[in-house]
Amino acid sequence: MKRVLKIVGLVLLLPILAGVALFVSMFAGNPEIPDGLELEGFARVVKDGYVGVGVLDAGEGQVVLIDSGTDPEGKRLLAELERRHLGPDAVKAIFLTHGHVDHISGCHLFPKAEVLALEADVPLAEGKAKSHGPITGLLPIADRQVHVTRALKDGETLQVGTLPVRVFAIPGHTGGSAAYLVNGVLFLGDSADATKDGQLVGAKWPVTDDRAQNHASLQALAARLKPEEVRQLVFSHTGVLAGYAPLQAFAAK
Repeated sequence: MKRVLKIVGLVLLLPILAGVALFVSMFAGNPEIPDGLELEGFARVVKDGYVGVGVLDAGEGQVVLIDSGTDPEGKRLLAELERRHLGPDAVKAIFLTHGHVDHISGCHLFPKAEVLALEADVPLAEGKAKSHGPITGLLPIADRQVHVTRALKDGETLQVGTLPVRVFAIPGHTGGSAAYLVNGVLFLGDSADATKDGQLVGAKWPVTDDRAQNHASLQALAARLKPEEVRQLVFSHTGVLAGYAPLQAFAAK
């Protein structure tokens, strides 16, 4: 009987170990999230577990977030606000790069913030639809305590305080993945990553709905941007790259 229980335990443990190994392999070779990195004098990267959140100064005590992290208690984000001598009500807008749970878990902590996402990802962010990636498609639908207050359109520019936020649809990682260009900083979410040798690569396949679409979206994004518009490329799970050139090089492949 003990032998049977050991075998059953091993069978149950193997998928967990495989999942851990897959997670580790996805991020092997990537530069670390640069916790505390200042970007162009108005933005800061805050590392929340294995995901980075952009915290942007919108002037007059107002803050904009690019995503809201993986921690439902928002400890790192709240600490960053406290460092600025601000509270949760200072967050005026949260721009979601996509609806995966590690990017939306802190939204409920900022009740006065407008929560914005591309229309195609609103059901995913609100827990009313599933992703279709090899791994993410296996996850159950769950209440995520998120209400998207505004559905975004590709190409629009929103003014939040002193910040103009330009919206780009880059479907592939999810159907409604977005990039945001703010004062020369391009936030790409999970739609791309940086490598240690300074290259840009596409979204990671185990958690991506459509890799071919992701590649095509990044190529189209490069064509829509001018080199002088982009001074920093910011990714959710890796380090930052300088300038437009890494995106241009990827698009040329």
